[in-house]
Amino acid sequence: MARRLNTIIIVPHSKARFLKFSFSTRTLVVAVSAAVGALILSVIAIAYTGSAVNRRVEVQQLKSENTELVEVNRRLETTISEVQGRLDEFEERTTRLALAAGMEAQAVGFSGVGGAATRVGSGGPYDRLPESPETLSAQGRWVQNQLDLVEGRLTEQNHLLASTPTIAPVVGLITDGFGRRKDPFTGRLAHHDGLDVSARRGTPIRAPADGIVVFSGRNGGLGRCVRISHDFGFTTVYGHLDKITVEAGAEVHRGQEIGLLGNSGRSTGPHLHYEVHVNGVAKNPLYYILDAF
Repeated sequence: MARRLNTIIIVPHSKARFLKFSFSTRTLVVAVSAAVGALILSVIAIAYTGSAVNRRVEVQQLKSENTELVEVNRRLETTISEVQGRLDEFEERTTRLALAAGMEAQAVGFSGVGGAATRVGSGGPYDRLPESPETLSAQGRWVQNQLDLVEGRLTEQNHLLASTPTIAPVVGLITDGFGRRKDPFTGRLAHHDGLDVSARRGTPIRAPADGIVVFSGRNGGLGRCVRISHDFGFTTVYGHLDKITVEAGAEVHRGQEIGLLGNSGRSTGPHLHYEVHVNGVAKNPLYYILDAF
């Protein structure tokens, strides 16, 4: 049986010779398969070439980024070293302040990561770890904590100083001191809880420390009287005033006028009766006068 052929006739134009191609079906299938295969290989080759180009671009980009990271790391190391030095300086200065504030052996909270707690004034450095952001952060918190402790202690000391009677409420002639004496009215020995200071009537009486007026008015033998409560257990009393210039509940400050010297109540002449109490116990006022007598 004769093999079947497929024929393609190509006529370029009306007078030209036509071209005829004859081929079998098998040949056609092979040719089409080959063309499709070539097309697929071309697509794969193009895709691979594009991928390779992209990879080369990515590699170059990574190299550039790596170079930048190296420079950034170098600058970061320099910055960390500088910050570490400043923190060391701040640590030393705050420790000196803590010692000046009388804070020996006070726990300050920084021990490094996993180290033993350090105490102010103990004389031994904490375990230093290799410089790192974590270490710097921990040391920064240590310095901040110590500064808070120092600030709190100095504030407390300042408050104690402001609340402690230290100046004479009035300057004059001391006519009676603290302790046993003869009562000027009965002639009998009795304990005198305060200090009597004689001066011209109307002389201003001034608060010797910061505090709150807890009494302002007449009080039996003390006549016109003012009582001031200071913090830390201090209380002061002022008797025989001619005039009171503060009211109960008023906040007063050291040196502020609270009344005028007089002769009210059980008194033999113009003078101030001044008392100082610590936690309810009468003390010699002369121990709390630093600017006179």
